[in-house]
Amino acid sequence: MKTRVWPRPLITPLIVVFVAAHLTATVLAQRGEIRPANVLGPANAPVTIEFFGDLQCPQCARYEPTIKSVRAEFGDKVRMVYRHLPLNTHEHAELAACATEAAANQGKFWQMAEALYKTQWMWANAPAPRTVLMDKAKELGLDLDQFQQDLDKPESRLRVAADQAYAASLGVKNAPSAVINGYSVPNSEFNENGFRAAIKAALAKASQ
Repeated sequence: MKTRVWPRPLITPLIVVFVAAHLTATVLAQRGEIRPANVLGPANAPVTIEFFGDLQCPQCARYEPTIKSVRAEFGDKVRMVYRHLPLNTHEHAELAACATEAAANQGKFWQMAEALYKTQWMWANAPAPRTVLMDKAKELGLDLDQFQQDLDKPESRLRVAADQAYAASLGVKNAPSAVINGYSVPNSEFNENGFRAAIKAALAKASQ
């Protein structure tokens, strides 16, 4: 009688490392050992917009400033949280996300994110994107030695991984995506008027 041989699980070492990184990031984030996500607006605002973005994504480059602008209309009633969601189809998205986190250590997250969105054409398909990232850091007046060190530190990658794990917990799979007080904005409403209406609805519900 032949012994039956079961097929080996289709789990590659790369997937194991990817899952382990997400689990580690989640645990560290829960312990408060990873810096919180980047935020615009007061912590006690009744409405929170969570924008899930990929810095190499053209659609994200179009919608992130729109959401930021709409948020500003409502002042301290609304805060915006940026969540990293670099897509596997974008080769340099994760590196760019780490660059914004390195800039965040010097208080320039939003400035770096805006600079990278505006110059996607310069670095998205560049053979040496780090050169562009360093140029942007220099333009923002950052300490370049610290920026380069922070760019390669595990903490930057774990901060990005924490956002990816959080997105997975909400069922958010694509960028750009927006969640407003738990309401996932559908594609049909992904425009300036749609964001504004969702914010007003969230404010009305919060005041009940």
